[in-house]
Amino acid sequence: MMRRALLFAIALLAFAAHAETIRIEQYLATLRGIDELLASNQLELARAEAVTLSAYDVASPQGQFHADDSLLAAIADSRVPVPQLRARLALTIDELRRATGIEGTAADRKLLEEVTKAQEVEDLKAGGEVEKLPAEIPMFDRIMKSIEEMFDWIGKQLRRLLEWIIDLLPNNQNLYGATGGMRWIVVGVALAILLIVVALAFVVIRRSRGTKPEVTESAEPIGSERDADPLSRGANEWETYALTLGSEGRYREAIRAWFHAVLVTCYSESILHFRKGRTNWEYISSLSPSHAWRPELITLTRRFEQEWYGSDVSTEEAFEDCGARARNILDALHRSGGVAA
Repeated sequence: MMRRALLFAIALLAFAAHAETIRIEQYLATLRGIDELLASNQLELARAEAVTLSAYDVASPQGQFHADDSLLAAIADSRVPVPQLRARLALTIDELRRATGIEGTAADRKLLEEVTKAQEVEDLKAGGEVEKLPAEIPMFDRIMKSIEEMFDWIGKQLRRLLEWIIDLLPNNQNLYGATGGMRWIVVGVALAILLIVVALAFVVIRRSRGTKPEVTESAEPIGSERDADPLSRGANEWETYALTLGSEGRYREAIRAWFHAVLVTCYSESILHFRKGRTNWEYISSLSPSHAWRPELITLTRRFEQEWYGSDVSTEEAFEDCGARARNILDALHRSGGVAA
């Protein structure tokens, strides 16, 4: 939290002396864009946009003014609830629109209605019943009941097994009228069969426990362990690797390779500075808005995180889109040699 506030303060100091001017229409469009990011829970990107917007002056028919530092600082602060931020954004957009005579769009009116509705608290309904929770059975009683049910089940299965064995014996209908010696022979044979079945079951269980599970080899390529680290390959290697993965149909991993190719190129041009633990959106917020390809990098970053963290499988269309955006950024970097365009 303190880090984001510090980043916001540094951004204000860095751009205060060289604040650029944008039109009021651009300012309102950017505020609406930040609101859409908050509504879709893309909080890191919304905070990065707020930090960037805080560096601009705004030209309107009534005169020039600086971007609303109070509102943008609140957006950059992760402690402020999203509904409160959206309410302030809606009011600011509406006031600026009326003050400058710019007609509001249907989206503006819809945003105000949504924020107003979200802040309404529904009254508690009268009446209703609270269900009575069942009494909790002590743990010991539950264990004893489970053991009792288990022995009952075993006894029933043994009785069924004995009945089945007796039915297999010849002349079992005369069994009860036979001599005592014959009855003992039948019982002995039945017990012998039962012991054989139990012994066979014991051998099978023992062998199954002693069998070692088969070791399966991973289908992942040898280099897959290095894929999480952008610095494990050079930019050209990442580009080649992305094309190889794409030809194999592994589009999700190929998208990550394209993204790493862009990051490594920015590192080599000293546009971005690698620091372990830094998030992608922290890199975006540290990137100067003077780079013409910055919006393309924002879109590529958003698409990469959607594909890598939001789904298990990516489509060929997503791969082609990310590849095209990565090539545009890399071509711009190679043409300008990393210098802001």
